[in-house]
Amino acid sequence: MSTAGISFGGLASGLDTQAIISALLAVERRPILALEKTKKSLQDQKKLFGDLGDLLDKIESAAKDLKTTSSFLQMKATSSNEEIVTATASSTATPGSYTVSVEALASGQINKAGAASATDPIANSTSPVTLQLDVGGNTFFIDADNNLNAIAAAINAEDDSSDTGVRAEVIDTGANNPNPNERYQLVIRSEEPGTDNAFTLTADAGGTGFTNLVSTLNTNQTNATDAHLIVNGVDVWRSDNTVSDVFGGITLELQSASPGTDVTVTVSTDGEETSKKVKELVDAYNELIDFFGEQNKVDEEGNASSPLFGDTTLRSIRTNLRSIVGNAVPTTGNQAYELLSQIGISSDTDGKLTFNQSEFEEALADDEAAVTALFTDATNGIAIRLESQIDLYTDSVDGLLKTRSDGFDRRIKQTSNRIDDAERRLEQYEQQLTTKYANLEQLLSRLQSQGSSVGSINQAFG
Repeated sequence: MSTAGISFGGLASGLDTQAIISALLAVERRPILALEKTKKSLQDQKKLFGDLGDLLDKIESAAKDLKTTSSFLQMKATSSNEEIVTATASSTATPGSYTVSVEALASGQINKAGAASATDPIANSTSPVTLQLDVGGNTFFIDADNNLNAIAAAINAEDDSSDTGVRAEVIDTGANNPNPNERYQLVIRSEEPGTDNAFTLTADAGGTGFTNLVSTLNTNQTNATDAHLIVNGVDVWRSDNTVSDVFGGITLELQSASPGTDVTVTVSTDGEETSKKVKELVDAYNELIDFFGEQNKVDEEGNASSPLFGDTTLRSIRTNLRSIVGNAVPTTGNQAYELLSQIGISSDTDGKLTFNQSEFEEALADDEAAVTALFTDATNGIAIRLESQIDLYTDSVDGLLKTRSDGFDRRIKQTSNRIDDAERRLEQYEQQLTTKYANLEQLLSRLQSQGSSVGSINQAFG
């Protein structure tokens, strides 16, 4: 008779057989617990290497933003008269001064016509009416009910669905309008200024009343105009009051027309904005140094607090990156600016960097080319070298971190398989113990039963 899965609990022997089995299993489980601890450590290490990759990516991203002159140097533009024109500059702008005169602003087309009511039908018109709108080489037929509100709503609905660039509204001019027949004004307008956005209106269907309304709209028309400015003595016309294609990297916002008034737009290096980008690199680098420090901490008893304590890969990365930020760049063209420490970026004993913005901006103002080359030099520039070095670690195909991560995956899988095998052996061992002790209890029970029978016979013949 099978006794697998049955526990007699020492009924015959008086022993706590279940406790004995549990104790024996606990001893046999120790290797499994050690394997589980190993697996947890491997998983923790893999996660920390993932965190390391994120920190390295952050440094690399900041370095990429500094590795070329155009991305390193941030530019600013100022206007001598911001009531006439304001200016902004991107990093591609060329330093210098430009003379601008705003002769005329760009304006959008406006057509308007009035009626006594916004909701009453237009006299001598059918319903619905159809308005033909031609704009930008495209023709749109707009159907609407026979009143001003409906026509405006239909024009706007067409713009919402087809992006015509033409909008409409009905304006109540008030009960005191001397001409009550034109109290409500239908206004149709271009959303964007300039002659490129001009439009035409035609009454396609709707009767004489609607035809007369469209005729009035066309009569009461304010034509679209282009902006006219004179730049360094050259006449320039644009269809918008935002002009960004006259000077490379410079955007002019035309505020008001003032014919014959010269405004000077000056483009120069923006030390404050440039320093912000450098500080982003410093901050990202310091986060990595903090990470390294956390991995090398010990508790009060001198035990490592991180599974990456003493990891050779971390030490190698830390050493290589510290070498890049600490070494001189001999190709800046100025020995006074070959080290980060010479432009306001100092290092402490732990390797963390401190950024002094005022010192950096002073160095940039003193020798812009040298400070720029310190980061952007094609061979030795700090930003270029950081990007190249970090790419060796973070490359998704054969980077060092990818190799380590794959190694962790293999070891985690192997450890999991060993745990599964050990669990199966332990389960078999438990079944063997249960069967063994169950059989023992049955044997003792039979012996006790036989002993009782012999005792009964003795009493009967005694």
